[in-house]
Amino acid sequence: MEKGVTKLLIENLSKSFGESQVLNQLSLHVKEAEFVSILGPSGSGKSTLFQLIGGLYSPDSGEIRLDGKRINGKTGSISYTPQSPSLLPWRTVLGNILLGGELVGETDEAAALDMINKAGLKGYENAYPYELSGGMKQRVAFIRSLLSPQSLICLDEPFSALDEFTRLEMQNWLLSVWEEDKRAILLVTHNIEEALYLSDRIIVLSEKPTQVKKEFIVPFPRPRQAALLLSEEFLHWKKKIYNELRVIM
Repeated sequence: MEKGVTKLLIENLSKSFGESQVLNQLSLHVKEAEFVSILGPSGSGKSTLFQLIGGLYSPDSGEIRLDGKRINGKTGSISYTPQSPSLLPWRTVLGNILLGGELVGETDEAAALDMINKAGLKGYENAYPYELSGGMKQRVAFIRSLLSPQSLICLDEPFSALDEFTRLEMQNWLLSVWEEDKRAILLVTHNIEEALYLSDRIIVLSEKPTQVKKEFIVPFPRPRQAALLLSEEFLHWKKKIYNELRVIM
């Protein structure tokens, strides 16, 4: 993969539901091997944006391009991890992880078992979702996304249901795996600290009808360690982004 090449390009995207306009001429991009987070007030259309990228809806106007190809209204182009793990209860951990590959005929059990081991889930290959903790379920969902063949991963507030310590543990695990894979990631979150810790860039959305209000390039080098969260520079940037969001809300 060639870092710097545009992976996802969204141009002048608009979407309304009845009389309510959700997105208005919204434009953004994600580069190859880039981790981008989206922040915005509740109801600003973040989930709608993901549904449009995933092809569940078609935009009223505008373009969505992945690797240069138009994907308006086309499903199956991205790998998606929702807020809840959404594991199939009748499938084992391994079965859930292999699902994405099965749907396109590209399963790799050896890679799945290796990733299960790296995620600290060795011995749980044949366990069912009801036997797992919240953090373990989320790891399974992430592995499923990472092993899916799509070149863009969209994460929709995947840590929101976890407690603070489990969330940080999961963030560190995600970063360690992503450093090896370096697939393009687009993350929706309400957590400024999370966006700063994980991302290369942060996009701040306006209220509806939503447009891109501000963009921040995150200055912290990689790899990142948890000690960064307590540094003065990190707190400075957190305040800066908070103040930008406060004006919107």
